[in-house]
Amino acid sequence: MSVEQTTQLIQLILNSVLMIVACAFVLGGLLLRRSALENRLQTTSLEYYQVLHLTYDSQGDRLLRLKKQLRRLQQQIQSSYNGVLTIYYALMLFVASTFALALRTVVNHTWLISLAMLLFIIGVGILLLSIAIVLLDLYQADRPFWQEMQGMLHFGQTSVTDWREGLQIKRLRSSRAKISRVPRRVT
Repeated sequence: MSVEQTTQLIQLILNSVLMIVACAFVLGGLLLRRSALENRLQTTSLEYYQVLHLTYDSQGDRLLRLKKQLRRLQQQIQSSYNGVLTIYYALMLFVASTFALALRTVVNHTWLISLAMLLFIIGVGILLLSIAIVLLDLYQADRPFWQEMQGMLHFGQTSVTDWREGLQIKRLRSSRAKISRVPRRVT
């Protein structure tokens, strides 16, 4: 291979790697959003079953609202799942494109570059499709986008504080166990 071909090959590999990183960032955001949606679904279903067991006549409207909210959350989770799945497909195509380009450095077949470019273009198309699915999902959401982001940030903070509190409780229990093992002097 000439220097020019090597330079072009490196540029193609860098393009594929850059798209892999972009997919990873988008995937991380989508997985975080899906986790927040699943958390909301879990708390809403718990509230629904608590209201269901109260069986007061005045709870009928609230029960109906919770049931509609559960359906809406399930649809959002399904739509979020579709977005995540298409991002995984795009990520897989970008990795295959990078692999084809890396294989081209070992094997001197020019059709590998065409294959890599085809995989790259299809991957970009699927990435755009997944972003369209996510935007449609955000458009149909019952809460504004910024309110959902704040809820996700709050969810992340509560899980960190829950973890810290659990760690403090474990430390307190272990220190109590150490104190109880120390023999006391009888005077």
